[in-house]
Amino acid sequence: MKKFYSAHKPYILATIMLVCVCAFLFMIQYTIKSSNSTLKSVTYSEFKELVNDGKVDYIRYQTGDNDMYFYLVDDKDRLTDRTLYRTIYPDYESFKREMLDKGINIQITPSVSTGSFWWIWVVILFLIIFIIMRNNTNTGRIMNMGNHLNNPFSDDGNKDIKTEESSVRFADIVGQDEILDDIKFITTLIRYPERGEKMGAKAPRGILLQGPPGTGKTLIAKAIAGEANVAFIYANASSFMEMYVGVGAKRVRQLFSEARKKSPCVVFIDEIDAIGGSRNAQGRNSEDDKTVNALLQEMDGFKSRDGIFVIAATNNADSLDKALVRAGRFDRQITVNPPRNWEVRRQLYKMYLQDAPLGDDVSLSAIAKETAGFTGADIAAACNEAKVIAIMKDQAYIDTACLEEAIDKKIFKGNRAKDQHKREHDREIVAYHEAGHAVMTYLCGQPIARASIQSTISGVGGVVFQEEPDTSFQTEESLRQQVMICYAGRASESIKFKDVTTGASNDITQATRIMSGYIEHYGFNPDFGMVDMSVLQQNRFVDSSEITSRISAMSKTLYDDCRKLLEENYDKVENLAQALLEQESMSGDEIMKIIGD
Repeated sequence: MKKFYSAHKPYILATIMLVCVCAFLFMIQYTIKSSNSTLKSVTYSEFKELVNDGKVDYIRYQTGDNDMYFYLVDDKDRLTDRTLYRTIYPDYESFKREMLDKGINIQITPSVSTGSFWWIWVVILFLIIFIIMRNNTNTGRIMNMGNHLNNPFSDDGNKDIKTEESSVRFADIVGQDEILDDIKFITTLIRYPERGEKMGAKAPRGILLQGPPGTGKTLIAKAIAGEANVAFIYANASSFMEMYVGVGAKRVRQLFSEARKKSPCVVFIDEIDAIGGSRNAQGRNSEDDKTVNALLQEMDGFKSRDGIFVIAATNNADSLDKALVRAGRFDRQITVNPPRNWEVRRQLYKMYLQDAPLGDDVSLSAIAKETAGFTGADIAAACNEAKVIAIMKDQAYIDTACLEEAIDKKIFKGNRAKDQHKREHDREIVAYHEAGHAVMTYLCGQPIARASIQSTISGVGGVVFQEEPDTSFQTEESLRQQVMICYAGRASESIKFKDVTTGASNDITQATRIMSGYIEHYGFNPDFGMVDMSVLQQNRFVDSSEITSRISAMSKTLYDDCRKLLEENYDKVENLAQALLEQESMSGDEIMKIIGD
């Protein structure tokens, strides 16, 4: 009973308050109506005679009633047993003014009727039904919880935990050659532990796969289980979290209990940061800590989990509890990144398009170069979207236009606009804007993958895709060139139209981020030297206005340099802009034929 009261205390108190308010209002109404037992009824003619004789003290009338009530002047001094008279209320507007002229006050009050409170009773009834249904639902959940916990792998229990035999092999993984060699040897130790015993080596207890979504962490875990020829048990960590005390810890223990029955096996815990976050982090509660403690206990000691290999995946490894990622639990932490080489992305495009006919104009190398940063999942989604687009166009094959439209949908999160040809002046502005970006990219020695002026419904008017640089390092000069490339669209508009638009807003944001890093973090500013200014800002050792002034001065200098360089080569911008107006989308090779020397 105490638990029920604690759980539903707010609803019970609200119901009691509403009942009290209704009782108070009805008590007032009853008090008024109960006085009717002492009434003395008179005719309206008798009432008029009393008025003319000056014997009426004051009149009380409730709107909507047919009768009115009055007291006599003779009874004015009587505190108790004062007679209340009742007569018909004349329904004409001048009655009140007539009474006031005779010196008789008339008090008109709103009518208090039982029907006016119907909505309160509806609310009370609704709350009572809600509390009863909530109680029955929670009771049913608690009664069924035991069945779900006894078999968390059943279809009626936890559907996020699955046991299966994996058919994935290492040959199915493309673009992760850097980490596969290490993983292959770990798989060998899992399958043939005697090979490690010769040197006293043991297979790692667990692997933590970290990296952005869609990079293939789950695929790698399945490949390990498939190559080792052991059972694969998948569990999403968020399924362990419940509002009931002890449920999370119990589900963790039952997960490993099931794993012991399936041993040897691979247990894969996806999104482990849902339960494995730092126990000192804000917003956590004792139930979260109990779940983490249960997971730590299960992962300790080979004897209690012999033949069980744990793999976990997360997008945010920094948030995990230090005890969880220490050596002896997750011995290996492997970062799974998107493919950095365009040739790897070309292999992925080839794999996902192998069952679809391609047009003669399709260059997977060009497509791969313009999708820098795409993960394997992104490429799979783009290929599937290209197939859908080809079907919608009633084509028997996938051409370059289908692939480029699919990529644009993925990057810009929207379909292409169909009315762009109706706004020729806007297309012209976009063409010169994007041509400015492309020419400045060429002048800075950066390779161009594609340029397009096909607008999308998400608001993007055009784009210039750059190829990935040959190095992963940034120099002072390369950062300054990136800012000039960002400013080239605005500069081109200014040169051509003597006016500018708001189309450079995203370019300005990107340039500001680059200059902020240039001055605050990378130590390229000679006035500040090798100092991370953001650290000084956090400790309030430096005024932010000083950094702002440096960024502003750098911005003006680079914009002037960009505009000057673009003016000297504006014939290239003119030629490319006109070509874009005709073709709308051009590959890097086509662009170089126009602007290249």
